[in-house]
Amino acid sequence: MTETRKLAEFIVRTNFNDLPENVQRHAKLCIMDWLGASLAGSIEPPAKIISAIMRESGGKKESTIIGAHTKTACMNAALANGIIGHTVELDDVHELSIIHPAAPVIPAALAIGERCDSTGQDFIAAVVLGYEAGIRIGMALNPSHYRYWHTTGTCGTFGAAVTAGKLLDLNEDEMIQALGMAGTQAAGLVETFGTMSKPLNPGKAAQSGVLAALLAQKGFTSSKEMLDSKIGYCYAASSEPKLGEITKQLGKRFAILRTCFKCHASCGHTHGAIDAVEIIASKHHITPDTVEKVVVETYPIAMNIVGNKPRPVTSSDAKFSLHYCLAAALVFGKVGLEEFSEKRLNDSELREMSGKIVVKVGQEFANAVLGSARVTVRVRDGRQMSLKVNVPKGYPDNPLTANELKQKFRRLASVALSKREAEKIILRVENLDKIHVSALASLL
Repeated sequence: MTETRKLAEFIVRTNFNDLPENVQRHAKLCIMDWLGASLAGSIEPPAKIISAIMRESGGKKESTIIGAHTKTACMNAALANGIIGHTVELDDVHELSIIHPAAPVIPAALAIGERCDSTGQDFIAAVVLGYEAGIRIGMALNPSHYRYWHTTGTCGTFGAAVTAGKLLDLNEDEMIQALGMAGTQAAGLVETFGTMSKPLNPGKAAQSGVLAALLAQKGFTSSKEMLDSKIGYCYAASSEPKLGEITKQLGKRFAILRTCFKCHASCGHTHGAIDAVEIIASKHHITPDTVEKVVVETYPIAMNIVGNKPRPVTSSDAKFSLHYCLAAALVFGKVGLEEFSEKRLNDSELREMSGKIVVKVGQEFANAVLGSARVTVRVRDGRQMSLKVNVPKGYPDNPLTANELKQKFRRLASVALSKREAEKIILRVENLDKIHVSALASLL
C-alpha cells in the first residue's frame, strides 16, 4: 500500500471518538490560539486589503471572514482567513516539520465547517487530521525543503485538503484524489518572508486545499500516488524525502501534541534568543543604556532567515530580524504586537541598540532547526553574561499552561473585541464538542 493510500485510509476511518482525550483538549487550545492571532491580525493592513477584495468580488455568503463583518464563498473565506491568521506571526508552529499547521488548516475547517453546518466534534477531528497530514509531510521533506519552500504554504495545502475533505465526508478514493490535487497546487517560497506575501502562502494553501476537496467530492481526478511517485511532490520538493515519516506510528503518535505556542510576535527562529536576552536582562537588572554589545549564536537556518536584517524598514521585515527583535526586548522589555508598530520601527533608542547586536552561527547549534540560541551580553562595567536556550517558552518541553494560553488569547482578541465578546469565544471553544461550527463562527 502506498503512503498516499495509507494516509487517506487513516483520515477517512478516524473520527472524534477515536481521538484520545488529551488530543481533543489540545486541539481546542490550538483553535483558540489561532483565533487570537486571527482577531489581532484582522485589523492589520493585509487583512483590510484581502477583505476589501473579497467584498468587491462578491460570491455566495456562506463562510465568515474574521473581523470583516461579512461572509463570502467558502474558498474565498479560506484564502482571507489564511492570510489574516498568519499576519501577526503569533500562530502555532511545529519544530521538526518547520510548519505553522493552524495557519492553513483552521481556515479550511472554518470555511467548510460553516458552509456545511458541521458539528464541533467533526470540526475538531478534521483539524487534528489536517495537522497530522501537514506536519508529517513536512517532516518527510525537511530540512532540505525549507531551503526554498515555505512549508506552511506547501505542506499546509495537504493539511487543508485533508481537513476540508474530512468535513465533506470524502471516501478513501476521493481523499486520495484530494491529496493529488493538493500536491499539484502546493506552493510558497521562503523568498516572501518579511513581506505581506508570507501570510499569502497559508491563505493560498487553505484555499487550494478547500478547492481540492470540493473537486474530489464532485469526481475530479488527479494522481493517486502524489506522495510516493518519483515524479510526485515529495521527490520534486526535497533532496532526501523520508516517505516513512508520513505514516510512522500513525494513530499512535499525534503530531498536534508537539506544536509550539508562540510568546513573541515574530518569526519562530528568533524566539530562543529573545527568551535568553529577556532572562539575562531581568536577572542582572540590565538597562538599555548599560549595554555595550550583544552576541547571538544560533543555527544555520536562523542565520539565513533572520540573522542578516539589522535595519528592517517595514513591520513585516522587522519580524524577521534578530537584531530588531533583541533590541526591542532590551529597550521595551517584550516583543509583542506594539513593538512592530511604525512608531517603534523608527525609535532612535531601538535603532541604536540594533547596531550593538552581532549574529553568527554557533557550532553547537549546527543541526538545530528551530528556536535554540546562545546570547552573550556585555555591559559597560566589563561584566559579560551568557545564556543558552535550547527550548523556548511555549514549546512542548517548556509549555504554556492552558491559563497562560487563555491570557494570550485575551490580549490578542482585545485588539478587535470587547472583553465580553472575547470571553464568549473562549467559552464556545471550550465547549466546541457540544455545539455546531456556526455557533462559533457567528462570534468572529
